[in-house]
Amino acid sequence: MSAVFLPLILILGAVLRLYNNIALALWHDEAFSALYLRYPLGEMMARIILDVHPPLYYLILRLWSSVSGDSLLSLRLLSIIFGVLTVWAGYLFIKAAFHNKHAALLSALILAINPFQIQYALEARMYTLGTFLILLSSYFLIRALESNRTKYWLFYSVTAAACLYTHYYLFFSVAAQGLFVLLYLIKNRNLKTFINSAWSYAGTALLFLPWLPYFNEQRSRVQAAYWIPAMDRWSIPGTVWKMIFGGTGIRNTILVIASVIAILIIIYFIRKISSFNKWLVFLSVAVPFAGAILLSVQTNIYLDRYFVFASLFFTMIVTMAVLHVPKIFWRASAMAALIVSLLFAFLKNWQDLGVENKPGMAAASQIMNKGAKPGDKLYVGSSFIYFTFKYYNRTDINPLLISDRPLKDIPHFSGTAILEDRDLILDYQKTPKNSTVWLLWTTGFGGSKPVIPKNWKLVSESKFADTPGFKGDIIASEYKIN
Repeated sequence: MSAVFLPLILILGAVLRLYNNIALALWHDEAFSALYLRYPLGEMMARIILDVHPPLYYLILRLWSSVSGDSLLSLRLLSIIFGVLTVWAGYLFIKAAFHNKHAALLSALILAINPFQIQYALEARMYTLGTFLILLSSYFLIRALESNRTKYWLFYSVTAAACLYTHYYLFFSVAAQGLFVLLYLIKNRNLKTFINSAWSYAGTALLFLPWLPYFNEQRSRVQAAYWIPAMDRWSIPGTVWKMIFGGTGIRNTILVIASVIAILIIIYFIRKISSFNKWLVFLSVAVPFAGAILLSVQTNIYLDRYFVFASLFFTMIVTMAVLHVPKIFWRASAMAALIVSLLFAFLKNWQDLGVENKPGMAAASQIMNKGAKPGDKLYVGSSFIYFTFKYYNRTDINPLLISDRPLKDIPHFSGTAILEDRDLILDYQKTPKNSTVWLLWTTGFGGSKPVIPKNWKLVSESKFADTPGFKGDIIASEYKIN
């Protein structure tokens, strides 16, 4: 059965992730991924260190783009591939953890159609690499604990380290695995397992050790200043909803109901599943929430999209709980309802985005690419669209970011890792007479139009709805300076 249905599930997952894949313009975070590739390898690594993420995804993307190029489809295709591999790894994990091919296939199906997982397979970012690695490492961990074979402990050590090199939120997930191993050792008291797990985790720590100084540097940078808003009472309910249905949000009353249902499902899962491995699944949801909440007391780091890793295991909890509904009719009905709900949410999320009316920077940049002549000036009013324009820019003109301060005084989350002094214009109002200025600015990201000097005469202006979720427009204006 697996030989037939698993390939079909993987194909379905790929199709859903390819749907409308390049209909959305590249956005700010993705621009970092794309622009890092334009530097020599040594400089790329130096600039990654100046940012706040580990390097593994960027290195893999660099290798990928050396073969496939840096088109938007190519950049996002890597995420799709890892997204499909995530579905496969989910199948392997459930099969190994619960020795149930039927449950493994259905879990893979639900992961394949999960709108939250699909949402972050559409970005040229490290999320699907992380989802694949955390499930693969969980699979190796289960095999290691059951067999105590050296090769599985070695594979686990390497994949756990790869998780840490992919996204720092995966520290929570690896910590959940470690806590599960501790519970396993308390339960079984096997000396060989203790020794093997100890050297395996020591190996993971040793592999991460070369990056540790840079991790501490990046951690200090985040603690000093970061852009994530503080949590409120709707943060956790909102995340719980999105982990299954994705999208940009739902009414608060529904969030309360959904959160209560989620708690009941988790309790039902714990009560009905007899395998000790259920605690790995549960901890892989609980530890990231607990860790993010505790650390947010000092620095706000709680963000919905970072729970894409925990979402894997929450999806599995829901699937396994549904599979344990008594009586086959109610079980089949519940599973059918879950599948229909996820597919409906997938289609509704796309409808809500209205991508056909939101071309964003993909359209705005065309105004500049077609109209700008040698000697013209290209000014950008916000760092949140500056890097996306640099990706789309096909002129020979270096765009300048309007800034009220020098580079050394700009907060790191505005993109200083890939900014240089020559990218800034500190006094754009002194642009020489008879110049033609092309100005890009946005109402998204809390942005507004720069102050236009009186001697700037507007020649033309075009407005394009920006990337969904940021509730703004990108405006491309042409000015002649008298």
